[in-house]
Amino acid sequence: MVLKTLLILAVNLTLVLPVFCQSFGVLPDSTVLALRKGVAGFQSRYHSPSVVLAIVHEDQIIFGEASGYLDMAQKVPASLDAQYSIQSLTKVFTATMFMQLIQQRKLRLDDPVKKYVPEFKADGQAHDQAATTLLQLATHTSGLPRNSPADIQFTKQIDRWILAASPEKAIEAAPKKAFLQSLASIPKEYPDYQLLSYGNRHYSNLGYSLLGIALERAAKTDYAAYIIKNICQPLHMNNSAFYAESPARNGVAKGYFYDEPTQDYRQVPVFKPNSAVPAAGLYTSARDLAKFISFQFQTNSANADQVLSQKNRAMMQAFNIGWKPAYPYLVHEGAMLGYRCELVLNPDLKIGWVVLTNTTDFDFSRINTYISGLIQPVFSPKPVSDLAKFTGTYQLAGGSDSLRIWLKEGRLYSSYLAGVLPESPLEAMGNTHFRGSGKGGYSINYEFIATSISDSTILNMGQLMWVKR
Repeated sequence: MVLKTLLILAVNLTLVLPVFCQSFGVLPDSTVLALRKGVAGFQSRYHSPSVVLAIVHEDQIIFGEASGYLDMAQKVPASLDAQYSIQSLTKVFTATMFMQLIQQRKLRLDDPVKKYVPEFKADGQAHDQAATTLLQLATHTSGLPRNSPADIQFTKQIDRWILAASPEKAIEAAPKKAFLQSLASIPKEYPDYQLLSYGNRHYSNLGYSLLGIALERAAKTDYAAYIIKNICQPLHMNNSAFYAESPARNGVAKGYFYDEPTQDYRQVPVFKPNSAVPAAGLYTSARDLAKFISFQFQTNSANADQVLSQKNRAMMQAFNIGWKPAYPYLVHEGAMLGYRCELVLNPDLKIGWVVLTNTTDFDFSRINTYISGLIQPVFSPKPVSDLAKFTGTYQLAGGSDSLRIWLKEGRLYSSYLAGVLPESPLEAMGNTHFRGSGKGGYSINYEFIATSISDSTILNMGQLMWVKR
């Protein structure tokens, strides 16, 4: 039913909007067609002047679509290279800077925030052991409120513009000086490390703005200049910039608000992030973000490791440093008046995508489910047809015991507990999972794993690991 509705919307929409599409022969034609119609359908459903989608496998964009307008008045078409405000997706870049400085040993995960930002007084007179740490800021576990009280005018500007159509020329986050002054009186809203589902975590823009200030002081470099020099430039993200350079440039998407009662679009005021630059200040393109996605997957790239080691990238993903888990995916969204975006990646399958829009309301859970349903089956592991790859002698990791797996008449056999168990074939329980017959309802489970750490095959049996010689 969802697909049928999207197809109807797509037919109506593509009659009037410019559309740019790239496909590189990796995806089946039926998948490409469904993706194109899906983009058009979701664009119509959420009244977005434009939608840009780039899908990545390993180091290649395998599908790109840009539909609609960056500027509705001037009819400027969207493209993969157009800049969009990515708002809170900036936080992933701030988190990457955090891990870079740890890698360079310029700071530690558990460093107290006040070591770099003495203006921060939320901890009172707490000793360092009880003080808020940089890691807490990076993982939204500090208990700090969502925004600083210095952002009161920022909040009022948004509310006035939406509710009263006030002619705001710009919507501005708190200036840095006012933000720093507010740190002397901000109480914690929640307990440290409060146990919550990640979707209900105490998300804090304040925390990431504070983290960015701590990081630039540790690096002795302006935050924005650091991100461009140490992350964007090495990854050849050459169409990425911060507020000072972007809003006045051509090829930058203007943000819009769709007024449901009047069914009309209103262009939103320019957003000036000021102190919130580390939380929401970056402008970039779908093509540049595709490079950032590919960077997450590269395991043997000197260039990628120069930016951040594979181990530290994996640590970010596992510890939710900058990322939100949505297994088997990692995601981060950006949202602000006039802009919505989301970046999604699956580290195991090395697939990911970014969706950029210039609208205020967009449901990414639905479009992500739609894209995943089309893309994941293409790259999911195929059933193993050659069982011979599992055969051989396996040595107990760190021990002297060994066992043998062999193939007979198309079935796998094991020498484990020979003489105790009858010689009988292993029963396939999945693509790489097998079960050996046992006694009294007890059986032996075999799981074969092709590890990325070495060229060896690992066999997990119960609580022990065996490695193929």
